[in-house]
Amino acid sequence: MKTLAELFAHLQPAGELDEGLAAQRVGDLHLDSRALQENDVFIAIQGGQKHGLDFLAQAGRQGASVILTDRPLTETEQAGYATLPSAPLVWVVTDLQTRLAALANWFYDAPSRRLKVVGITGTNGKTSTAHYLAQSLAVLGQTPALIGTLGHGLMRASGETRLSDTQNTTPDVVSVQRLLHDFAKAGANWVVMEVSSHALRLGRVAGVAFECVALTQVTRDHLDFHADEADYRDAKRSLFSDYESRFRVLNACDSLGQQLLANCPQALAYSVQPCHEACGCGRGVNLCCQSATLDVTGMHLALQFAEAPCEVRLNLMGRFNLENVLCALGILMACRFDWAAACAVLPALKAVKGRMHKVAERPTVLVDFAHTPDALQNVLQAVKAHFPAESSGRLWVVFGCGGDRDRGKRPLMAAVAEALADKVVLTSDNPRHESPQQIFNDTLAGFADVDQVIVIEDRHAAIEYALQHAVVDDVVVIAGKGHEAYQEIAGVRHSFSDQQVVEAWFAARS
Repeated sequence: MKTLAELFAHLQPAGELDEGLAAQRVGDLHLDSRALQENDVFIAIQGGQKHGLDFLAQAGRQGASVILTDRPLTETEQAGYATLPSAPLVWVVTDLQTRLAALANWFYDAPSRRLKVVGITGTNGKTSTAHYLAQSLAVLGQTPALIGTLGHGLMRASGETRLSDTQNTTPDVVSVQRLLHDFAKAGANWVVMEVSSHALRLGRVAGVAFECVALTQVTRDHLDFHADEADYRDAKRSLFSDYESRFRVLNACDSLGQQLLANCPQALAYSVQPCHEACGCGRGVNLCCQSATLDVTGMHLALQFAEAPCEVRLNLMGRFNLENVLCALGILMACRFDWAAACAVLPALKAVKGRMHKVAERPTVLVDFAHTPDALQNVLQAVKAHFPAESSGRLWVVFGCGGDRDRGKRPLMAAVAEALADKVVLTSDNPRHESPQQIFNDTLAGFADVDQVIVIEDRHAAIEYALQHAVVDDVVVIAGKGHEAYQEIAGVRHSFSDQQVVEAWFAARS
């Protein structure tokens, strides 16, 4: 912990520091006044809609010792400040916004240099790749932590982790440094971080020294934030050009990956295509998949790194997961892990909770967050690829449509389910304040043959119906809720988990 004297000397704000306060120690740095605790430092700058000084009173009530701000207090703010029972120090710091990264890095003693930090960027696949890498590191005897879309936390040796919620895929620049510091204190030696295009444009990972940076793949996205697609791609590119990193891992089958490989000759290139098939990257591929055979429980892969082959079984569904696994494996290889040892951990990889998450086998049961027509189509098409031509297995889908939301997507989801699944069970999915029957009516309008649709309002009963009637070679996809652990009915949230219903049914059958 830093003292007020050390903080004052580093920032050199306007004014003087009372000698009697010089030795006082301060807690953490926070941009969010709600997170403040006794003796913390509140950084009050302009946000998207409000200035941090709008929360001056809350910062005082919660015991902040210092408020750092980029401008003097207005008369109104000074009047409010004077009423606080225990007024924190207020320091006006020139160019505070641009100094945040350096301040946080200094305050937390350059935590990224005490850890091996991996940054993963791309349009899709960041979350799965990050979790597969963290799981692999844990099995290989390391102590990894995660920062990403599903939250942040340490991963246990079992591969399980309890993640604390986060508002953004990549937290703000101060929170990133604080998390890295906390992980180092907790005993982590690796941190696997999803790095979004927003984070790169807004400087949220400024000051982080990366052990390795990696690219999944880049397609059109976030044009509500970026000026155009070129700006979005340039943001992704900056992780490899503007940040310190020892190693780089690039997707040789992605157009941006191919461009980056031309300027990063030492980067490790991976490909879902066999090594002898050109991906257009103009150079050799270090890691590739020579062949992949899919069945109703997973994938059998023939991999090759340099000249070394490896055959491995993946208990994951969806061909897209092959690319995610190769990216994670490429990071391990770039960071000098043993090839045979890295391949040996792959059969133990578990899908990210709620994302093509295999909960059971015989029949195979998958839980997925897909709650839009496109997402449902992608999931069902990915699953169908696992059925061999001669298979007698059927594809079941249990799904519903949320209440108080886009009614236009309901018949579209019905059409997707009818076109791709062999058996369809329509049920509730957060009806909220809307009548479940009205939701069913809207959805049923999208089916060409409603007589083939099994309608069961109670979601628990609907899931059990599919499980009871599916046979061992079938695959049951339960879509819409994924990792959510509640069902909202008539405006009230009730504890409910698709995964727990499946696990309880299989346990009772055993």
